[in-house]
Amino acid sequence: MPATGSPAPPTAEAPIVVELSPAELKARRLLIAGLVIAGLFLVGLVVLLVLLSIDAYQAAYTGAAPSPGSVVVGLLRDAAIIFVAFETLIIGVLLIVLMLQVQSLIVLLRDEIKPMLEAANETLATVRGTTQFVSHNVVSPVVKWSGYLAGLQRIVREISGLGGGGEQDT
Repeated sequence: MPATGSPAPPTAEAPIVVELSPAELKARRLLIAGLVIAGLFLVGLVVLLVLLSIDAYQAAYTGAAPSPGSVVVGLLRDAAIIFVAFETLIIGVLLIVLMLQVQSLIVLLRDEIKPMLEAANETLATVRGTTQFVSHNVVSPVVKWSGYLAGLQRIVREISGLGGGGEQDT
């Protein structure tokens, strides 16, 4: 309760903020930088094609080059070749990154997961041994003696029932 006696103001729930690890921030920055570079490259390629097309049309109209259609088709062919080469380069870089990630996963499995699994296996073997020990040395004797005592109790009841006037258990 506040010291002034006035009710506490209602508190709004704060939004949950998830902080990213440094590796996630670095990966996000690299992804954004790669996308920006690829976008700039594609925009530059389109601008280059437009400028070359304008030059080809001007040259074709002055008679210095073949027809404008063949020039444009040649430019599109060259642009497609450049685009495929760029795409192949990106795929190669991504394959290298993928191989490095698989290698780090293998190292993680070998150096961290394998020892954890071995420790869990040792713990399981210890639990199994403890269970067998307790079963053999504690539970089995208790069950045997419980059986003996139950039999003895039944014998005593039967004997006391014969001498006591014929009481019968149901």
